[in-house]
Amino acid sequence: MKKIDVVCVILQNENNQLLIAKRKSQVADGIWEFPGGKVEPDETKGAACIRECREELSVDIEIDRFLMDFHDDAFSDDIHVFAYAAHIIGGTIAYQAHYEGAWVTRSQLYDYTFQKADRCLLDYLQNH
Repeated sequence: MKKIDVVCVILQNENNQLLIAKRKSQVADGIWEFPGGKVEPDETKGAACIRECREELSVDIEIDRFLMDFHDDAFSDDIHVFAYAAHIIGGTIAYQAHYEGAWVTRSQLYDYTFQKADRCLLDYLQNH
């Protein structure tokens, strides 16, 4: 089993809504997620967050803080997910790696289909 570090970015707007996006991929196609992706070799997790938001959303972000980490073992690899809070500082959202996106309240997160492992993050966001 290979270990892979992944970041996800919790973007919040001025109305305290969070950005989620419907995945366009061979793996978990159509599942909702927070933007992010694999941390490249010799890349910091913060730099991965910034790069992934540029690649997936065409926006520049500023990281506010680390939120939590958890493991996703739903696939053949051990995926270690690191979640960061951030906000957009430039650009206009254009979905490159997703079918669509939505700005939702924390309580609305449960209305969307996420990976099972993401449930701990959704629960965390309800309380913080």
